[in-house]
Amino acid sequence: MSVAIAVTPNHEVAGHFGKAASFVVFDDQGQQIAELVNQGRKAVGCKHKKQLQAQLAAHNVKTILLGNVGQRSLARLLGAGFEVFRVPNRTPLQDVLVGKASREPLLSAEQGRPCKREKGACGCGCGSKKTVKPAKIGMTVSGNTNLQGLTKIGGFKL
Repeated sequence: MSVAIAVTPNHEVAGHFGKAASFVVFDDQGQQIAELVNQGRKAVGCKHKKQLQAQLAAHNVKTILLGNVGQRSLARLLGAGFEVFRVPNRTPLQDVLVGKASREPLLSAEQGRPCKREKGACGCGCGSKKTVKPAKIGMTVSGNTNLQGLTKIGGFKL
């Protein structure tokens, strides 16, 4: 069983799961066994978060320590069997390792940070169906053009 800690480039607890620079993985004896770099930390959407979850599972991680996490990501992590704990942001990694930092167990998705975007707006399809946007002027809807009463647009005669 391994423990992963979401960290900043300065090896402090990262403020958010998906935006962490890397995840430092420790074994039961507290020895660092890996550092997983978060390649998609500036990406929008859930794809890179799902890849992080797979990488953590491949390193036999059972416990994740982080500063904060979104509700959907937390639900996904808890559903996959991870134990997730919130630790104060910017806590030095060494303080976390020796037990100086408080740990708050996150047991339900509602304890995560609400999504800032509308459901599904992240582009990954994780939310509900997207609403149909109204047609813009000059656009066609379903191939039908409605130009009644227009005779001239931007210098072009119709």
